[in-house]
Amino acid sequence: MRIAFVQDVNIFSVPIGTAIIAGVLRNKGHEVDLFVDENKIDKTIFDLNKFNPQIIGMSVTSGSHVKYIEIAKEIKKRMNVPILWGGPHVTFFPKIIEEDYIDAVCVGEGDEAITEFADTFDSLGGKIPKEIKNFWTKVDGTIYRNGVRPRIKKLDEIVYPARDLFTNKFPILKNHGIKHFNAHRGCPHKCTYCFNHQYNKIYKEQAGDKKVLFSRTPESIVEEIIWLKKTEIVKMVNFVDDVFTIDKKWTLRFAEIYSRDCGIPFTINARFDHFDEEIVAALAKANLSLVYAGVESGNEYMRNVIMEREQSLEDIYKTNDLFKKHKIRVLTENVLGGPGETFDMAMETLMVNAKIKPLVANASIFAPYPGMKMTQIAIDKNYFDGDYDKLDTTYYASSVLKFDNPKDENKIYNLRCFFSLLVQHPWLIPIIKPLFNINNKKLFWIIGTVLDGYYIKKGIAYKQTFREFIGNIIHYFKNYRTSRKLSKESCGVSS
Repeated sequence: MRIAFVQDVNIFSVPIGTAIIAGVLRNKGHEVDLFVDENKIDKTIFDLNKFNPQIIGMSVTSGSHVKYIEIAKEIKKRMNVPILWGGPHVTFFPKIIEEDYIDAVCVGEGDEAITEFADTFDSLGGKIPKEIKNFWTKVDGTIYRNGVRPRIKKLDEIVYPARDLFTNKFPILKNHGIKHFNAHRGCPHKCTYCFNHQYNKIYKEQAGDKKVLFSRTPESIVEEIIWLKKTEIVKMVNFVDDVFTIDKKWTLRFAEIYSRDCGIPFTINARFDHFDEEIVAALAKANLSLVYAGVESGNEYMRNVIMEREQSLEDIYKTNDLFKKHKIRVLTENVLGGPGETFDMAMETLMVNAKIKPLVANASIFAPYPGMKMTQIAIDKNYFDGDYDKLDTTYYASSVLKFDNPKDENKIYNLRCFFSLLVQHPWLIPIIKPLFNINNKKLFWIIGTVLDGYYIKKGIAYKQTFREFIGNIIHYFKNYRTSRKLSKESCGVSS
């Protein structure tokens, strides 16, 4: 059976989740192909008709879902093919199955569910199955809502992602030296701006899952990296797991195996309070190049009451000193503009980062995605009306929340655009701060995108060729940092 994956734009890296789904389908004998719309719907539909798929699948995140709605509607007008949505948006907003342009949605993990769905669909002669775990389906106008199956526990047995589906069509993804991998699935923390607490609840209530973190063996991870290195350029490994260092015993074992058998510079996502001297030293020896670690907010109330981080500034500073001691670079993650946050509170986050002095200080604007506790806080406190179609394609460009002081929204947005620069050069704060009163989102968006790109480049652990550098710059502006809302705004200045 032929299954087409449709993507809105060509993103900056191979999407591991979609690539795994394509890999397991291919492993079961199904034919898969990828089609990227890039605002060329006529060409997309022409190419789809040539491939003649039995199913069209899309992995959808909140914010980008608005564009996927446009694509799905147009495909439905011109092709009689079932459309299946998966990904974070439908996991927490599965009622979108009620819309005419969708025939099935996958809630949660799709690795096992998609093959059962495809095999059953094929055996039924091209009819949508009604009772497949993890799927809500629509058959003859009736919606069938199925619960989720238990989470996959033996991650080593999952087939490798079908990266070639993406790299063969987009050489920049193949030639880019940074390649992405998964080591874990799941997170036990309950940060309110993250989906994991609700995700864990779904699996506990519907599948009886109590354990929430599952890990591959370090041997399996290294084997995949070495296997990929035989056919693609791998100069830097980026582990995209939510939190890499939860299990100390596993982390130390990984450091030992990785150091001995691989040693390629790598990056991880982690919390400051998951490190001690032993872990930092072991990871440094294994060639850990950059840690993505969340400060999130420098304001105590926002960080530990609204966000429920359960993390002290003392822990952050202490671990940051360990990183400096072992020459591990840091990229801090920060969320500005949460429900009830003022400009002064956001400035506290800037000053905490200035004290840490990370290599890169990344700041985003809070986006109230469905399924997050912080979203419900925003709704309950009347900061957000619950209309998810207002969300932008990126969480860097705008806020959909109300602010107690309307001027704070603009000032916080402008602070975000200058955040990475001001953390490195806090002496500029009194000079640039008056600019925060200017109301011109498009102009500041351009400034912020350029500044962020400059500092993000510093996090790359290898020297890029001139061709690679230029290609990455073009790709960064064309596909990575794009905003649906700002795309048509001018740069005229008002204040």
